[in-house]
Amino acid sequence: MDDAEFIQRMQQRIEESAGVAVTLELDHAQPQEVEVFFTGETPRVVMGADALQHAGLARMFIQYAILAIREGRQVDHEEFTRFLRRN
Repeated sequence: MDDAEFIQRMQQRIEESAGVAVTLELDHAQPQEVEVFFTGETPRVVMGADALQHAGLARMFIQYAILAIREGRQVDHEEFTRFLRRN
């Protein structure tokens, strides 16, 4: 699977789980970070490019994006950790 297909699959997974359309972008400047922005019509998920190299990191980024979108806000580290433990 090439990078473009992998990115498309990540976006589909987020959209299916969160129930809304999203814009997904890669960030090469901050390769180990993920952020969700709620400033436009659709949430914008910015994932660090390291997600393309590490499947576990990609899964964590996806789960974070889903939680943040469901909550409609940024989620802090502690809250995200509790979310992961429940699932």
